[in-house]
Amino acid sequence: MSFMNDDSHSSYSHAYRQYSQDQVLECRELEVERKYFRVEVKENDRGRFLRITEESQGRRNTVIVPGTGLAEFARLINDVVASVGVEE
Repeated sequence: MSFMNDDSHSSYSHAYRQYSQDQVLECRELEVERKYFRVEVKENDRGRFLRITEESQGRRNTVIVPGTGLAEFARLINDVVASVGVEE
């Protein structure tokens, strides 16, 4: 049995290199109760995208919306919030 120390061909390695090449165009952070949110607009060689990361109790969840769907995604969020009458 042999082990390779070079993981440059693994899918994890490729994904990490891609992630590290993302350029942050805008970033905002928000803390609500015990949840921490980070909203970023990023860009890489495949285009722009929105990345929303939620951290709570040591767990992390991420949603990524391609740039081509940002306007529709924003409208959807606004419509849903407006339909339930959320107050500030």
